[in-house]
Amino acid sequence: MLSIFRQFDGWSLLDVALLSLIIYNILILMRGTRAAQMMSGVVLVVGTFILANVLPLSTLRWVMNKFYSSFIIILVIIFQDDIRIVLRRMGFRSKMLQSEQELSDSLIRDLVDSASSLSKHRLGGLIVFERTIVLSHYIEGGVSLDAKISEKIISSIFNLKSPIHDGAIIIQSGRIAAAACFLPLAKDPSLEPTLGTRHRAAIGITQETDAIALVISEVTGQLSIAFEGKLHKNLSSDECSSFLFEHLQAQIGLPQRAGRALNMFGRGRP
Repeated sequence: MLSIFRQFDGWSLLDVALLSLIIYNILILMRGTRAAQMMSGVVLVVGTFILANVLPLSTLRWVMNKFYSSFIIILVIIFQDDIRIVLRRMGFRSKMLQSEQELSDSLIRDLVDSASSLSKHRLGGLIVFERTIVLSHYIEGGVSLDAKISEKIISSIFNLKSPIHDGAIIIQSGRIAAAACFLPLAKDPSLEPTLGTRHRAAIGITQETDAIALVISEVTGQLSIAFEGKLHKNLSSDECSSFLFEHLQAQIGLPQRAGRALNMFGRGRP
């Protein structure tokens, strides 16, 4: 036993620490994907392969050795969508833009007031906030605006008579970058079947990126926030403001409202 500890030097400690860090970050990136849900199946296959090589199970060993050569290819085919999501999540910006300092208290309040106004008039809407993963792919597919954030502009965009009321608006660098942006829909079979397209799109974009999506229901007028692939429903305007203050200002170094939003969502709100 002592000989083992003598061989464990500083380089070995660094080696183990780096490997642990890599595995930890891979698990974080996989969170919310199908791969995370199916990991138990992958672990079972790997465990069976190890068991077949340790124990004298010649038939099982022969089958697993034949299967092992194609195992990686099979995983890539099965998890191709999830691999794309993980790789996209790894595409962080190298540097935050200076103009993101414009995402101030007043702008966040204007956005929440706009959402509340849409809610009162039963106008559906979807507002997506870009964070560290650039949403240029979705912006390019919409109608480019580069407009100042205001309640009048947002209300006019989501007015039913507007030709661009379908889809989402994306907030980038403190401005409305584009409207009528179509987002990937969440395909999780465990989602409520009553969820509409807007809510599924909000969940979908937060599964593929680290964006935050604010949804206004056209049917009920309820405000909801999608974050990290989870939908938090029936929030008040104050709760929406607290969450946006906490997460959007944290990324650009502005003063945080310590713990308010985290505590709110930590209570397991449905």
